[in-house]
Amino acid sequence: MTIKPSHRQVGYVADEEQVEAIKGGVTSWNQWKDGNPRKRPDLRGAHLTGLHLEGINLNGARLSEVDLEFCNLKKANFAGADLTRANLSNTDLTDVVFLNTNLQGARLNGATVTRADFRGANLTGADLRQIKRGI
Repeated sequence: MTIKPSHRQVGYVADEEQVEAIKGGVTSWNQWKDGNPRKRPDLRGAHLTGLHLEGINLNGARLSEVDLEFCNLKKANFAGADLTRANLSNTDLTDVVFLNTNLQGARLNGATVTRADFRGANLTGADLRQIKRGI
């Protein structure tokens, strides 16, 4: 009997050029995107904890198993993105757009979700304990 490894066992390898661009902040990321208009953002499995990414556009990005814990993601756009099993714990998600986003199995515990737009988002199995919803 052959056993296929799961994605968890194999893991993802993010595009290093993209990881460096996003670690440089929103301006650096936007420059990368402008220079690569046909390339779909792929940051699967990247460790991006504690970054200040207010207003970043990650529309349609591949972000499975990305670690964004303790990030400032206010006003970010994740519309249509794949955030399967992503770690968004303790992040500031104020005014974030999650329109039609896949958040299956994502960890949002302790996140601030004030005015976040989850319309059409798939939150099956997501950890929503202790989320903070303001006005």
